Order: sequence, then structure tokens, then C-alpha cells
Amino acid sequence: MSRTVDVAVVGGGIAGLAAARVLHARGASFLVLEGGPRFGGLIRTEEAEGFLLEGGPDAILASKPEGVALCAEVGLAGELVPTSATHRTVWLRWRGRLHPLPEGMVLGVPTRLAPLLRSPLFSWPGKARLALERFVPARAAGAEDESLAAFVRRRLGGEALERVGQPLLAGIHGGEASALSARANFPRLVELERTHGSLTRGLSRGAVTSSFCSLRRGLGTLVEAVVASLPSAALRAGALVKAVSRGAEGFLLEVDGGAPVRAGAVVLAVPAPRAAPVLAGACPEGAAVLGALRFASTATVLLGYARDQVGHALDGYGFVSAAGEGRLTAATFLSTKLPGRAPAGHVLLRAFVGGMADPGALDLDDGALAALAAAELGPLLGLRGRPVLTRVNRWPSAMPQMEVGHQGRVAALERSLAGVPGLVVTGSGLRGTGIPDTVADARRAAEAALVSLRA
Repeated sequence: MSRTVDVAVVGGGIAGLAAARVLHARGASFLVLEGGPRFGGLIRTEEAEGFLLEGGPDAILASKPEGVALCAEVGLAGELVPTSATHRTVWLRWRGRLHPLPEGMVLGVPTRLAPLLRSPLFSWPGKARLALERFVPARAAGAEDESLAAFVRRRLGGEALERVGQPLLAGIHGGEASALSARANFPRLVELERTHGSLTRGLSRGAVTSSFCSLRRGLGTLVEAVVASLPSAALRAGALVKAVSRGAEGFLLEVDGGAPVRAGAVVLAVPAPRAAPVLAGACPEGAAVLGALRFASTATVLLGYARDQVGHALDGYGFVSAAGEGRLTAATFLSTKLPGRAPAGHVLLRAFVGGMADPGALDLDDGALAALAAAELGPLLGLRGRPVLTRVNRWPSAMPQMEVGHQGRVAALERSLAGVPGLVVTGSGLRGTGIPDTVADARRAAEAALVSLRA
């Protein structure tokens, strides 16, 4: 038999779960429909042989409050742990070696002159260009969106783009700096230029912070706690929504292999590639916008080693790779970055492959991906012998590419949805990425759905 609720939430990742928290607090009847066998989306935590393994995100940006606030709401405030304050170095893999980024560099922008001058990463002309950033004129207010590559080159120079902008800023999104939107992906940097006239000047005044934290037993405990805070009857896994249609009495959701669901409003909280076909019947224009958004495919490879198998001190967070330096785009030293990630006498590494520049990476099987990671990390970190633990996590079409003009496309989506009252779309890659942005937008979506019920 069909079920009728005030609001149907399509997707049980952190966006759908955050939206459900709002609906539950407001006393609305709701049903979360998750197509897969588990809740949590990209958050995937596993414990094995004393290692704590994060297959997806491993930390929350603490300087944005929404992620930490959600942890507190579900009783996990006491479980929050900061990333290492003593070993914060990030290296660049360049010309076959690891070079530390200059101390005091924030989001690729140098805030201290002496470490920049000592760095072998930049030529003297490149250092001079970086140091003179504060004298580069700001763009006019209201200027059109520009690519991340254009933004970094204009503010910091070509060497900064090659050795920081692409590997660090674009790399964390698995994308290409020449395609990604500066405004959509790094609004804080764009705002620094607007308000301070200079990135260096704004960052030196503490205008942006980038502190991170996680949970003692991994981010999977956040998913578990949110799920436990919701009524079990309102959560349904293995319920793939195939289509949403709108009639005189509300919305009808077609569920693969199950009874349909009727709802007064719908929060669509799945990634754009999945949302587009679901939305096609109710809002074809919006579906077309979602279908045109690009997503990159990536994989993470977790490798556990005995400490004496690793020659490198691992005294930092990890490294990013410059273009042409191999197939690993980055690697994180998880057991240094966060406490409790490896058993005594062991270390845990995580390597990243894929992205827009290497779409064929996921064609390799798990064994080949693990071998690739170990082979590239070996000479960089002085690895000896085989890892004691290996895990591969695949994320096809999972990394949103908010490309130039992205905010205009989202505005077009909103205009099309305005013609279908009660239908709301949220999720990572629309109005931001990362857990805090995703939670904030999901809460906005839930409130909008509730407003439509009262209209």
C-alpha cells in the first residue's frame, strides 16, 4: 500500500539526513527514501585490524559552524577532535620530490614573507610576483565569473597557478583550474579581493581561517547518531526513487520494487546525475540543468603499514601532486592528521586517484589501484614491503564540478522549480561542497518544503 507523508526526502546521505532533522524538529511527517543499502552517502567509516578507515571525507571544516553544530545536536560534541596542531605541513610533489609549501601559506596565498623567500618551489620572479599580490588592482564590483585559473594567475601569477592553484585548490575538487568557477568554489577568496583589495592583506588580518576537526571514531558516527535521532519508521533504505510526478493532491514518488509514496512536498537530496532523471517528469527544465552539471569520478586507496616500514617522518598532513607527476593526485597521512587512525606502531596513508584529468583511473581493478598507490608512494615516503592493510573505495561521478557560470545555472534551476511549488532540490555541488555547506543547504531546503505546505 502507498504511504502518505507531509514531506518525502529522496536520498539518505548527509544532506537528506540533515533535512530530516529539521522536519522532525518541526513536527512534520516525513519519509527518507535511500536507494542504496546504507545511509550516509559519501561518508563511509570502517574499523579493521585496529585501523579507523575513512573511505570518503575525513574531516569537517570547523570555521563553518553547520557541521560542528550538527555533531553537537546529536550528542557528539564531546567526540570532536581537532586535526594535528603540531604537524600541519603540506607538501607539493614536484619534479619527483616532496617540497613543503611555505609556512604561513593559506589557500595557496602566502601570509609570511620569510618562508616564501626561503622556499625552493618558486623562482625569484615567481616569489616577487607572489609578494607583490597586495598591489594588484581588484576587479570591478559585479564583474563576471572567472575560472579559478584566471583568478589565481591574475592575483598571484603563473607559477602560483602551476604549483599551488591547480594541485591544491583545484585538486581538492578533482577538477581543472581552467574550468572551475572561482566564485562558486572559493567564495571566501573572491570576497577577500572585494573587501580588502588583496588576498594577502585580508588573510594577514585573519579574515579567513581553515581549521578542521573530526570525530574520535570517524565521521560514520555522525551518520549513526543522526539516524538514531530519527524515528525508524521514517527511514527506508533500499528504496530507489525512479520518478517524481505532481498532481492536484501533491506529489507521487515511484519507488523501484516498492509501493509508491505520496507527499505534500519533496526534498530531492541526491547528486545531480541521480536527481536529473528523477526530476524529469515534474520539472523537465530543472532536470536539464541538473543533467548538464559535471561530476568527476575518484577513488581512495587506504594503506596501513608498520611504522618501521616507512622511512618518511610523516610530520604533516600529506601532499598534493603537480601536473605530470604521476597518477596520484594527493595523499593524506591520516595517522598524523588525526588521532586514533592506526594501532600502536603503525601508520595509515590514504591516496587519491581519478578526477577530471584521469577519468580512466576507475577502470583499474582494486588490486591494480592499490599497487599503483603503493608504487608511487614508495620512493616518496621510503616504503618497504607490502602494506599490512589495504582498502579501496570507489566514487563514480561523486565529485561536483562547479564550473564557470555555475551560480547562473543554479539560478536557472531555481526559476524552473518555482513553477513546481513544493519541490526543492539540495545536495553537495549546488550551493557549495563539504559537510558544513551541504548541511546548511539541506536545512534551507527542508524549511522551504515546510513553507510550501503552509502556502
